[in-house]
Amino acid sequence: MELFASFDFFLYALLAGLGVSLTARAVQWTRIPLRYVLACVGLATAVLVFQDRPLQPLLVFATQVAALWLRRRKFVPTRVAVTVTMLPLILVKTHTLSFLGMVGLSFMTFRAVDVLLFAHDEERIHPVDYVTYLFLPLTLLAGPMYRWRNFQADLRQGYAGVTMAQWRAGYEALLLGLIQKFAIAHLVWAVGLSQVAPNDYSPRGVLLNSVLYSVYLYFDFAGYSNMALGLGKMFGLNLPINFNNPILSKNPQDFWRRWHISLSEWLRDVVFMPIYKALSKNAYFSRHRFAAQNIGIFATLFCMGVWNGLQWHYIISGILFGVYSVLHNWLLLAARQHPALQRALATWPARLLGRMLTLGAIMLALYVFSERSPF
Repeated sequence: MELFASFDFFLYALLAGLGVSLTARAVQWTRIPLRYVLACVGLATAVLVFQDRPLQPLLVFATQVAALWLRRRKFVPTRVAVTVTMLPLILVKTHTLSFLGMVGLSFMTFRAVDVLLFAHDEERIHPVDYVTYLFLPLTLLAGPMYRWRNFQADLRQGYAGVTMAQWRAGYEALLLGLIQKFAIAHLVWAVGLSQVAPNDYSPRGVLLNSVLYSVYLYFDFAGYSNMALGLGKMFGLNLPINFNNPILSKNPQDFWRRWHISLSEWLRDVVFMPIYKALSKNAYFSRHRFAAQNIGIFATLFCMGVWNGLQWHYIISGILFGVYSVLHNWLLLAARQHPALQRALATWPARLLGRMLTLGAIMLALYVFSERSPF
């Protein structure tokens, strides 16, 4: 059961990363900029990944280039360019035009949007950088969400970022990811999750499916992310850490600071902040900032669920994640207004109960997300 990739994809990424780590020092004497080395590796990987269906990435890329060109020349406003860029993804997710579906469509689209929103107007976007960024093999499928400005900073650093210290850190992260994904996650699947009937809706079945799927998903996804991060260091690229011990989450909002961190932060900047700022300009919400904040929080976490697709299990899981965080926000407000409640929540039994309720609620939402629930 591979949720995020086939073994072939990881093999291609591994070979690409090893190729850069072994040849980066050797090509410095030729004065070939790092951007061209990365572009060649990205192109070779793209050919391997898209060799069976080359038309889809070309059409999507043409749409994104057109939107960027129109925006940079101020022929269309940013919101129109973002809509055009998102159009292929929306058509695929709504099953309107499934023909455009391809490996990595979501994160390729998100990166194109990131360029539109966060590249400075006076900044010259090098065509090779743009192509490499969109088709970067390490983050093509499931992230981490590598931001345009960070990518540009790594390119400016050039070969200075390909050091023995980076190599060692990269190999350590790669080894950790291999163990997490192909050892622990596989073991949890083989001896646990695969042995539980997905349609067992008894209390025992729901409990086992919830716990085992959550554990499997974490090690599978964290393993992928650590492999990408490790390979990125061999490229001289500093991909963001994507997981930070989510089992230690104290509350629902803390969970999203620990789980799929890069995408959570990107959605905060792209969804939450624009919604909150727009609502704050309204006469009512300018006086009720807390309500505007909750609407923004719910919309952000709802998007976190439904960007996977418009099937009911994705929609409901997004709603659950949003409700959890909004309820926690209300609890924080009540605690600020009632010192006695604030003191009670600060006690160790309350903190322990909060951690347990958080983990239980998250596992329930992930169970719904898994397609194993009745929804």
